[in-house]
Amino acid sequence: MKQAEYKKTARGDGYLFEITPAPRALGGCAGIFLIVLLSFMGAILLSSINYTLAYIGFFGIAVLAFFKLDLRKKSHRRPSSFFVNPRAIEVNGQSIPKSSIHRIIIRNAYDNVAKIQLTGQTVSTGVGVGHDIRHALEQISYSVNVEAGGKATQLAGGMDEVTANGLFTEVSNIILEANDQL
Repeated sequence: MKQAEYKKTARGDGYLFEITPAPRALGGCAGIFLIVLLSFMGAILLSSINYTLAYIGFFGIAVLAFFKLDLRKKSHRRPSSFFVNPRAIEVNGQSIPKSSIHRIIIRNAYDNVAKIQLTGQTVSTGVGVGHDIRHALEQISYSVNVEAGGKATQLAGGMDEVTANGLFTEVSNIILEANDQL
C-alpha cells in the first residue's frame, strides 16, 4: 500500500516541508460492502420512478463512490506545507514563535473513539463492517500538531504512523536547534 510522504527543502535559515497524505482507503471488503449498500439504497429510491433509472442509479452510485469516497476528515485528505526555522513555525499564514510553543505532538483522528474487541463474540454485520472501516482509516489518520497559546494547530495530516514520527522528529530537531546556539 502506498504511504504518505514528505519532502524537506532548505530555505534560508529554515526548511519548507511539503506533505502528501496517504491515498484514501476503502476498508477492504467492508468498504466495498458499504458502497454496495449505498448504491442499493439509492436504487430503491429511484425504482419508484423507473426501473431502468434504478439500474443506472445503482451502477452510477457504485462507480462514483468507488472513485470518490474518502471517509477521512477533510484536514487529513489534502496536501499541506509549512515552514520551520529555529525561531518559529509558519503554517497557514500564521507564525508561531518558539517561545509560545508548549509542545509538538502526534495525534490520530480516531484515538478518542472507543475501541471494541470482536474476538470470540458474535456481532452484527454492521458492527463488523464499521470496525473494519475504522481500522483502515486509523492507519492513515495520523497528524503532527503544535500546541501554542492554549490551542492546537495541525501542521500536517493524513499520514501513516512512520511518516508522522519522521516528520515529528525533523520538526522537533529544527526547533531545538535554537537551544544549541544559545
